Formats: sequence, C-alpha cells, structure tokens
Amino acid sequence: MSPSDPGAWQRTSPFAIVFFIGRTIKSFTQSLIQIVATFGALAVLIERNPQVALVIPVGILAIIAAGVLQYRFFRFRIEEDRIHIHQGVVRKTALDLPFDRVQGINVERSLIDRILGLVTVSLDTAGSATAEGQLPSVTSELADDLRGRIRASRPAKAADDVSAGDVPAVSPDGVTRETSAPAESLGQILLKLRAGDIVRIGFANRNLVLAAAFLGIFGQSLTFVAKRLDPIVEEAFLGAGTLIQVLVVIGFVIGFVIAGLAFSLLGAFLRYHGFTLWREGTAYRTRAGLLTQREVVVENRKIQQLTLSHNLILRLFRRHRLRALPAALVPNQGGAEAAGLQIAEVLEVPLLKGPEAEDLRTRLFGREGHALSLLPQTPAFKRVSPHYIRALTLRISVTSVLIATPFLAGILQADAGTRLADAVLGLTGTTFLSPLLADGVVGPVALGLFLWWLASIPVAALLAWVRWRRQGYLHDDDGLAGRSGFFGRKVDAFLFRKAQSVDVTQSPLQSRKGLATLHVRLACGQVVVPYLDLGVASRLRDYMLYQVESSRLRWH
Repeated sequence: MSPSDPGAWQRTSPFAIVFFIGRTIKSFTQSLIQIVATFGALAVLIERNPQVALVIPVGILAIIAAGVLQYRFFRFRIEEDRIHIHQGVVRKTALDLPFDRVQGINVERSLIDRILGLVTVSLDTAGSATAEGQLPSVTSELADDLRGRIRASRPAKAADDVSAGDVPAVSPDGVTRETSAPAESLGQILLKLRAGDIVRIGFANRNLVLAAAFLGIFGQSLTFVAKRLDPIVEEAFLGAGTLIQVLVVIGFVIGFVIAGLAFSLLGAFLRYHGFTLWREGTAYRTRAGLLTQREVVVENRKIQQLTLSHNLILRLFRRHRLRALPAALVPNQGGAEAAGLQIAEVLEVPLLKGPEAEDLRTRLFGREGHALSLLPQTPAFKRVSPHYIRALTLRISVTSVLIATPFLAGILQADAGTRLADAVLGLTGTTFLSPLLADGVVGPVALGLFLWWLASIPVAALLAWVRWRRQGYLHDDDGLAGRSGFFGRKVDAFLFRKAQSVDVTQSPLQSRKGLATLHVRLACGQVVVPYLDLGVASRLRDYMLYQVESSRLRWH
C-alpha cells in the first residue's frame, strides 16, 4: 500500500475482511426489520426443532468465509491518471476509473481504523448513482496521495466548464446582472456545530417515534411486574395495590421516555460530534463522528437540488436541516444497497439557522438564483390554486374510507350492526334511508361506510386547508423553489439548467378549471408544483427547456 509505488497491483490491509463481512451482511439484510424478522423466524424454528440451531454457526462461518474470499480477490492499482480495481469471487469485475471523472473522495474511519491509521475511501463520479470505487482499510498516506493525484489531474477551467459563481449570469434579454460573489480561500470553514446544536439534533431525531413504538412491545412486561409486586404490596400496604401498580406504570413510561431521549442524544453525539463544513476550491466537505469519523466531499457543479426542511421540534428551535442532493442520487430505491454498493453521498448539514441556510444557498448557486429563497416563511412564495383543497379533501376522505372498510365490516355485519345503523340514522336526521336499509337495498356495511365518508369530510377539508397553506412556489430567471409540508415544512430549490425533463399534466378537475401540475425531473429526483395556472405552468416549462438548451454551463 505504498503511495510511492504507482503502477503495481496492491492489496488492502487484512482488516478489510471486516469491511467485506459487513457488506455481505448488508446484501442479505437491507433493514432492521428484516434482521428482526430473521431472528424471530429462527427462534420459532429452534423452539420446534432444536437441531435448527446448527444453522447459526454454519451461517456465521459462511459469512466469514465470504468476507475472506472477497478480500483475497480484491486488488487495485494506481497509475498517473487513473485507478484500476479488480474484485469478485464468482462474478469478477474490473473497474478502470480515470481521475478526471472523480468528483468526490469520501473517507470513513471507524474506531479501529482510527487506532490503526486506516481509512475507507469511496470514489464518487458524476454519472453514477453509486460510489464507483471503494478502497477499504487503506493507509491515510495512500488516501492523501490519491486525493492529491486526483486534484492534480483536474484540468484548468475552460469557458464552457466554469461554475456559476465564476461568471456573470445573463438573462434571456441579454442583460448582465451585476452580482458579486465573494472570493473564497481554500479550506475556508463555513460552519461548525457545538454541543448545544447536537443536543437539539437529538431532541428532533425521528428515531424517538420508533422508540415510542417499542413501548407497546414492552407493555406486556407490566403485567408480569404487577403480579410480582401485588403480594408484596398487599402485605406491606393494605388496599394500596392498585395505586402502586399505577405508579409503576407511570414510572415505567417516564423511564422509557428518558431512556429513549438518552439513546437519541447518544446517537446524535456519535454521528455529529465535531461536525465541520468547509469549502476547498470548488468542492464542499463535511466531517463528523465521535467513534466512526466520516468525511463527505461533493463538487459544487454536481449538486442538483437544495432541500431545506424542519419538523415540529426544529421549528420550535428555529433551526433547519439542509441537504444538497448530487447528480445520480436515486431516492427510495434499495437495489444498490442490496447489491452491497454505496448510494452517492449527500452533502448534509443537520442543523443550521435561516441566515446560514441562505448564505449556503448563495455559495452553492453562485450568481444564479439570487431571488430564490430556502426559508419557508419568505413572503415571496406564491400559493397554488385553492382548488387544490377540494381535490385533496376528496383524496383524504376516500383514503379514510378504504382504511376503515375492514373494521366497519366486522362491526356492522351482525344484527347489532343493523340496530346501530338505525340509531345512527335517527341521530343524524337521515331516517328517510331506513326503508332502504329495511328492504335490503342498502346493507349496514355500505351505509356505515357512507356515513363514515360524510363524517370524514370536515376533518379532511381541515387537513387539506393546512396542506394548501404550506404549498407554494417561487421562481426567478435562473431557478425555482417549491414549498410543501404539513406539520413541518420543506423547500426544494434548483436551477433551471439542471432540469432533465419538464412535464405539464392535467387531471379532469384541473382541465375544467384551467389548472395544471408541473413536474420537473432532475438527476437526483423530482420536484412537483401542483395546481398552477395552465398558462403559468406552460411558460415555466418552455422557459426551463430554453435555459437547458441555451446554457453554456454544465449540469453536473
């Protein structure tokens, strides 16, 4: 692994076996739910047939053997302008990656790697949804040498390949906008998180909701505790058994909440300790982690979309979360992870204030999109058509009926259901439907679903109204920002020249009202603005396509 020996085939550290074992496990278990289900199924099988327990050591040995074989057949070679990686046991792959295609060098250090001075390097390119090349458990010197070679191989900026922050932006009418971008030095630190910020991240962590779900699982143990305490309580405190049981339940719930908060705070400190964001030339780099230290590097030109979001907790703290989505990111797809590959890294700032978010937007978009905003409370956001409330109300109410159908069917299929339906008809003043119910024209289930749908309309209308108030859009000559959300809020912003395709669609209701929905597909996903005026949506589509065709700047 000597960086001074280019051109020779090299093997990584033997500690890379741990990396390959972990990748093998990931290929079989894509999520925590699958792991729990697997262990649950094994527990049932072992209880019925103890001989099945022999599968566990055999499986562990097979996973270790797979990791050793993958390490054995892994080779890489660094040349002056490219890197070659050969890997695979049965299915062999050979990667030839030129340095000028590499746009990000991401580094991850586990606790053992940091002790041994090793790192795992991921090479990210512009046109791939995965990290094309990975070098597990190599020395820090080799990683630094590889980073230096990649930087040295990048050509000087040409006229047609400069970032938007380096040239003046010109509108379609030929007028140059005089906006200035501050000169930046290499390695300029832009943001650091303090201990208080990490505490806020822990309180706003969504894992608290998952932790609360386990309360129902552990709730069965309350009965066991109560049965054990009841004799003791009856002997020590006559007549106080019920009170003590209530106190035990309350204490258990409080303890569980405290344990969940502690677990969430611990996870936040492990992941985001020492979080630092800085700029190096045209790239942005983040580094964070207490035990496992992770570095993510994303080239500015590869960023396709900025997403600023906050939930209820972050909203109370007046903080936001920013994600810069790169090209070739494929959200909500697990195929790459299932194959043991790494999804393209996202430049994420887990906590920042509104002015800091706007400053980062200005830096990342350069001289383009100067009139855009990532802050959801910006007055310049325009609301979509109020007809959106009507369509969303209908969708929510119908969805509630579909969800309630199996429950209402079980309640209303008996004679008691018929009597219940008669009572509901009397209370609601719809007794004129009683003959239809008596003659069997309308069954109790159908009538119950109909009444459920009527009752759900006011609630659905309220929810749709709240969602409509959150929906909005804002655009200038260079880009567009779309706002959405319900309890929290989210703003997606992008530059027009980054668009891959633009569609304008109409539902039957939109067609009657002269409205349309704008769909913009980027290399990292899709931005949708619903219920726009048809003329506005069409003009935005045409202008966006014009910007894509006429721009001299690269989209990645």
